[in-house]
Amino acid sequence: MPGFRNIRDLAEYVANSKTRMEVKIEDWHEFLHTDSSGLVLPHGNLAMPLFLKSSGLFFKLYNRLTFKGTENIPVRGPLIIAPNHQSYLDGALLSVGLPIKILRDSYFYATEEHVQGALRQYGARHNNIIIMERGNLRDSILKLAEVLKRGKNVIIFPEGSRTRTGKLGDFKKTFAILSRELQVPIVPVCIRGAFEALPRSIHFISPHKIEVEFLAPVVPDSSLSYDEIASQVKHVINKRMLQ
Repeated sequence: MPGFRNIRDLAEYVANSKTRMEVKIEDWHEFLHTDSSGLVLPHGNLAMPLFLKSSGLFFKLYNRLTFKGTENIPVRGPLIIAPNHQSYLDGALLSVGLPIKILRDSYFYATEEHVQGALRQYGARHNNIIIMERGNLRDSILKLAEVLKRGKNVIIFPEGSRTRTGKLGDFKKTFAILSRELQVPIVPVCIRGAFEALPRSIHFISPHKIEVEFLAPVVPDSSLSYDEIASQVKHVINKRMLQ
């Protein structure tokens, strides 16, 4: 199995591949501006943001977690927050770094594989997590659009799955479509060190230093294609990773 350490890695790769954006939309602008107000969004509460914030003490002591560029985060939404995906820690790391007001108004976009089981699905419905439903991608995307229309924020990992090498993977263009058609700025986020702290197939966090940097917002340009916007965001994250 070239490129895969075991059957589990191979199965996860296949599962993630199946959940990639394959839905065909003729006119994204018209589709995203349809009335989506009737869709039921997950309902979060203050307890989870506070719990995630409290985990910051562990990461700061154990992984010497640091944050940069928090001044680049706009004080109000809507925003699309687009980090690279290094490990299972990434969601918690982002939550620690985001201002509590932004975090409370943010929805994570997760694949079905990340919320398997009744307990995790219950948690998703009650903690601002929108699930990428493989059998109903259209409604999943419309829920993201509805979040942004309400002035709230979406957190999307453009790679879709965790890196296998520590380097950036291909960026899917879902976030770029939402950004351009709804005219929502993108805040790229560069996460470094999380891959070394918790790579694939490792179940214990090592004390490797982790840094999270919020980069300058990318304002959508209607003259650019979805792929060009996605590439622009990937470029600024990759440039920071290499510095």
